[in-house]
Amino acid sequence: MNAIEVNAVSKDYRLYKKPSDRLAEFFVRRPLHDCFQALKDIHFSISSGESVGIIGENGAGKSTLLKILAKTLTPSRGQLNVNGRVAALLELGTGFHPEFSGRQNIYLNAALLGLEQTQIKKKEAPIIEFAELGSFIDQPIKTYSSGMTMRLAFSIATSVDPDILIIDEALSVGDNYFQQKCIDRMTSFREQGKTILFCSHSTYSVNLLCPRAIWLDQGRVRMDGRAMDVCAAYSNFLAQKTDAAAKENQSALHGNKSQLPITIKSIVLNGQSGAISLKHREALNIELEYCNTSNARFCIAMGIRRSGEKYWHAVNMTHDGYEPLKVKGKGRVMLRYPALPLLQGQYTIVGFILDDSGLLCHHKKESPPFTIIPPPQWNNEMGLLALDHEWKIL
Repeated sequence: MNAIEVNAVSKDYRLYKKPSDRLAEFFVRRPLHDCFQALKDIHFSISSGESVGIIGENGAGKSTLLKILAKTLTPSRGQLNVNGRVAALLELGTGFHPEFSGRQNIYLNAALLGLEQTQIKKKEAPIIEFAELGSFIDQPIKTYSSGMTMRLAFSIATSVDPDILIIDEALSVGDNYFQQKCIDRMTSFREQGKTILFCSHSTYSVNLLCPRAIWLDQGRVRMDGRAMDVCAAYSNFLAQKTDAAAKENQSALHGNKSQLPITIKSIVLNGQSGAISLKHREALNIELEYCNTSNARFCIAMGIRRSGEKYWHAVNMTHDGYEPLKVKGKGRVMLRYPALPLLQGQYTIVGFILDDSGLLCHHKKESPPFTIIPPPQWNNEMGLLALDHEWKIL
């Protein structure tokens, strides 16, 4: 049975240039607004007991989608079926009265989630204990910090025994200690077979909590699948976007790329110009071609990056004992890894042309991706490297 079914759901917003246009539109009987589509023909289903991460850039439609699933927002078109009690932690303060105390807001918020007074009375003490607000529980919500508000909201949302728990970035305002408490409770929910939708900019947290992820991009589902694959593709997309912005800045500083004194023409992996796949511990030969239009001395560096994340390994020719180059015109260098110990994932090589001090970057370029395919018995390995190891019971 599916806990959530979303069929062709769209959400439109009317954008007016000035507030008076809303009223004027009624009398003139013609549109005075622009239409913005926050969601565009969204389709997916989530099975009962499934944990799904929602990722995407700001403005991609994540919060709009979760509000529709929590039924605090109505879709413009499409059908939505949600089976079970839903507890949603969306915008901080939603469902709270700022003048009421934390204790009073427990009753208000839990009642909005469908609990009766007798049920709330039984859950009051556990909610207060989990939130760890001390004497502030009897102070008005308006005196709370964002972290304190999140503590109380999360405690209430997860204490009403929901069938479906929806969390939208709220944990980002909490301290590390309470974030860990929240993650432990969500993990417990998952083990109990509850359905969880977790929206976060942290791909690490999504991978930790959710086997599946949905990537929203400009109001559409761009990718839906295994969390590791979706998060890797999303991280790679962000890295490419960052690199494109950096290239624009570089062009603004140095003019057209062709006017740069030294540029990388190509990076070829194992003799192939496109993407390649490697087995675990297979050799990788990286061939970088450059062109130097000046008499400047320079050095070459290369780094291995996984799906747009930080560099996991980097080398510099001068650090390895080579003198800076001073070759005018075209030239090539090759870097060889005899046996890469990388685990499964998609990686790229980033090449850098640096001045002889290693401080000024003349140019950088990213290679086509290469994918590491591990042996079947290592599909559950965690981390980046497959290091030789052994266990001993003492």
